[in-house]
Amino acid sequence: MLSRVNTPAMLRSMLKNSVVTMQARDFGAKKKRASKSAEGLSEYETAEEVAEPQVVFDNSSAASGDKPWLKQNTVLDLSKDLFKPFSLGDVNVVTNTPDNKAPSYEDTIEGRYANVLFTTASQNEALYMVYEDMMYLSELYTHSEVFRQFTENAGVGLKEITLLNKALSETANFHSVTHHFLTVLAENKRLIFIKDIAGKYQKLYQQFNKEEKITIISSEALSSTQQDQVLRALQENPQNAGKAFTIEYQVEKSIMGGLQMYTESEFMDMSVASRMNRINEEVAKLSL
Repeated sequence: MLSRVNTPAMLRSMLKNSVVTMQARDFGAKKKRASKSAEGLSEYETAEEVAEPQVVFDNSSAASGDKPWLKQNTVLDLSKDLFKPFSLGDVNVVTNTPDNKAPSYEDTIEGRYANVLFTTASQNEALYMVYEDMMYLSELYTHSEVFRQFTENAGVGLKEITLLNKALSETANFHSVTHHFLTVLAENKRLIFIKDIAGKYQKLYQQFNKEEKITIISSEALSSTQQDQVLRALQENPQNAGKAFTIEYQVEKSIMGGLQMYTESEFMDMSVASRMNRINEEVAKLSL
């Protein structure tokens, strides 16, 4: 499982195999449409595309002020979050859907790729495992400059993505669907969308799983007992029957007390600050 991922080791492996130190290659504007593979992944883009800017990584000379990435061969300034065991938390495990179809469709580059990935993962009974993989890659994109620059490099080809897949395999049990999907993204020059695609895939999984992401804001950090009370209140609401919740807790002292709650479509303000504002507004009306 990904809770055993050794991120620093993976990044060192990437550097050792020169995954992020290759010369970017020049690609023309024309691109052939990719044929559908055995796993069901295909390209939905038009054949004509404008060549993307090239990013060149070169470790043949000493690092200089105008080439800061060259320092990555000796020093990796990694976020401390990457050294923690990775977990999705308390998420229901779903392997596949009855018809292998995603619960919704979005006609964007990220949406189309996420939709195809969802269908392919379902066909392989790997919806949750791929979900776990994609969420980890999303976090890696956020916290690792090395990985982010790798995805932004238009020179990444089959050789480089093969080395990346090898590095992933040596650190955790990433699913074969994930490996193949990364290869497809590299071939289609779409690795730069990896974080957004992961976000779209997460929404599809949550929609099918009746899972709702909720953000709770308080003036002070809530204790575990208080967090349990929040979850219990959500679960006891008849409108939430059958739902699962992913709750993120944030602290904002300016609300002074009480709680604020955000979902993807709603906002509930039960803070002391909002109550005081309403009282002040009513007092102001009386003084007119």
